[in-house]
Amino acid sequence: MFAWSTFWTGTTVPSVIWGPISFVLIGLTVVGSFVLYRYIRDRADMPGGRLDERERKLRDRAWILSYQVLSAVVVGAIVAVGVLVFIMGRTVTLDAGLVNVLVLCVGVLLPILPAAALAWIEPDRIEEA
Repeated sequence: MFAWSTFWTGTTVPSVIWGPISFVLIGLTVVGSFVLYRYIRDRADMPGGRLDERERKLRDRAWILSYQVLSAVVVGAIVAVGVLVFIMGRTVTLDAGLVNVLVLCVGVLLPILPAAALAWIEPDRIEEA
């Protein structure tokens, strides 16, 4: 979303055109989140008292994978900022646009990360003949 917004604000296209498209993309993200949560139900939740052993093992793998992805993204961002500041000699300014992006990423992506990881690693259901 940030890349989309940055691209369109740098062009001469009026916001009347790209603004509604941005809202459609945000809406698709919300709908995708609801579909993901409906598919996973409550199997990605940590308490998960009614899960069997296989489901608990998959849930734990999903949480580990989501922490690994989160750690890689955070380390990558810190390395990118370090390269910008220490090697390229640039300054990093936290303006409202950048802080808005960080808040959106944390607010949208972090809650769905374990559910998305579980949907990714869960084996397909075997069809009965």
